[in-house]
Amino acid sequence: MAKSKNDIDISVLIATYSRAEILRQTLESMTGLERDGLSVEFVVVDNNSSDHTKEVIESFTDRLPLRYLFEHRPGKNCALNKALNEMPLGKLVVFTDDDVEPSEDWLKAIMAVSERWPNISVFGGKIYVVPPKDKVPSWVGDPSRLICNLGAHHYGEAECLYPSGRYPFGGNLWVRRGVLADGRRFDEIIGPRAKGRVMGSETSLLKQLVDDGFSMVYSPEALVGHRIQPEQISVWYIVKRAYWHGRGIARMELPICRQELLRRHPLVWRLIRIGAIVQLSLKLGGSIIATTVNKELQKVIDVGLRIGINVEWVRIATEAKPGRASGSDTVG
Repeated sequence: MAKSKNDIDISVLIATYSRAEILRQTLESMTGLERDGLSVEFVVVDNNSSDHTKEVIESFTDRLPLRYLFEHRPGKNCALNKALNEMPLGKLVVFTDDDVEPSEDWLKAIMAVSERWPNISVFGGKIYVVPPKDKVPSWVGDPSRLICNLGAHHYGEAECLYPSGRYPFGGNLWVRRGVLADGRRFDEIIGPRAKGRVMGSETSLLKQLVDDGFSMVYSPEALVGHRIQPEQISVWYIVKRAYWHGRGIARMELPICRQELLRRHPLVWRLIRIGAIVQLSLKLGGSIIATTVNKELQKVIDVGLRIGINVEWVRIATEAKPGRASGSDTVG
């Protein structure tokens, strides 16, 4: 029997897609969480997985207060919105990922932080990287740079308000139920999906909350680890992640460059952007060679980012809804 929302202290929401064994490790770690004195419900949304994800989730129903949902539309944000629209929510709604290892006191820390800041409704916690057992390749150079680009989130050892322009990461984010009560939801164009990923799954919602006057608090006490998979320690994955990040920046933060030219001569504007993409793609090949030889990882990240920005500008222009002030061409 489903609990009333008033009976639930914390709802933990996880979206997952075709990563059954990775999810299994995460749910196993959730079974060790301290929950004494807390009413907690875990909701896992299967985003149309093609593997045995459903069986893995159902295998934990006797060990966790766990609910299974299915969302056929592709995209993490579609899956999260499914849970927000259909499930009774706890007083605190926690968002995390299918590849995390929370500390045993994670939920207790979330509740304690929220009680210490009764006038704050949006929170983020510390995320550290759990590297794969495989040896980190020599081209990485400074491992801390790679870790920074694979989801670590750390603003120090003291609780604090997030500075302007900084936001919690989606692997360790929670809000009070009232934040979502008026229909605020995730942008379904953005976020992880099987194809066409645009990074910034949670950031678009958080930016909206800041615009609406919400402040956000960071806490290092609510701690989760982000497990890095072996295939993510590769040059090509770093390129893809930078590309996805660039798409997100273009979608959420940057104005389309040279909008006056786009309005007057759209074909010329597109040719310029396509030329920039081709030029950057050629540069990327050289950057990858330099990375594997000279450990210049930042060059790959920068070029991949700029390709993503330009590709997304073209996509936005094709949608014929720029709706932005004119910008410069400095990243093109």
